[in-house]
Amino acid sequence: MDDKIAIIVWRCLLGEIYPAIRAIAVKYADETLTITYYLDRHPTPSDEESASVLATNIFAASGNLLFKEVVFDCQFSDLSFKDMDHMDGFVYCRREYDIDDVLPQ
Repeated sequence: MDDKIAIIVWRCLLGEIYPAIRAIAVKYADETLTITYYLDRHPTPSDEESASVLATNIFAASGNLLFKEVVFDCQFSDLSFKDMDHMDGFVYCRREYDIDDVLPQ
């Protein structure tokens, strides 16, 4: 994925991350950006709305020059990050461990 696309997505994610989101993966192909929200619960209509807002913000930020279409998917996943489909890459992964468990005592 082009760095320019990653920066646009990251900027548009500011203020849009909420606790149920475990990870967000993106893929860019044929002028279409695909965004997948991996949630720690089954998706609700508000998750779909959140992803739709992100898609709108990405279109606005890019001036519709990079993308002809932004599609999104929200899905429950209890897989580890390494087993999820990361597509072209994760643009967000939440920390799912307690820092005290990994630091030497």
